[in-house]
Amino acid sequence: MKLKGLLLVLFVTTLSVNAQDYFPKNDAFDGKYYSLNEMGISGQETKEVFLAVGAPGTTKMMTLRLTKGSMPAYFVFDEATSKKAKITIFRNRMNMVFMYDKNSLVMVREKKARNEAVGETLVDFFSKDKAKVATMTKEKAMEYAMKYVGEF
Repeated sequence: MKLKGLLLVLFVTTLSVNAQDYFPKNDAFDGKYYSLNEMGISGQETKEVFLAVGAPGTTKMMTLRLTKGSMPAYFVFDEATSKKAKITIFRNRMNMVFMYDKNSLVMVREKKARNEAVGETLVDFFSKDKAKVATMTKEKAMEYAMKYVGEF
């Protein structure tokens, strides 16, 4: 009987390790982040953004706002790819966002003209730690994101 109990504990432990949830907890994630690049419309650019995660209904997502209360950009949590890559990944129609560490992210997108097959790849880095943003480069952020491109 003890052997069956031990086997059950091992089985459940194995399942919980394999079913790790890469979706960040909002109390640790939500807040003001500093950006490597200026964002926003001409004359109103900012290097500070507000990120938050949540699950309205059944969809897990992240929002990005340039100011508190402004219209957000939405990014859906890509659970299947996150499990495969073993990091948190969000995406929307134009962007992919990769968790860099517990309080930093890398965002990449391809900027191209309508009806063109190839465009310019843009990269940004967000972190709650302003000093970390100051030491980051576009090349380093792109190199990090490229490690996960094969997962898509």
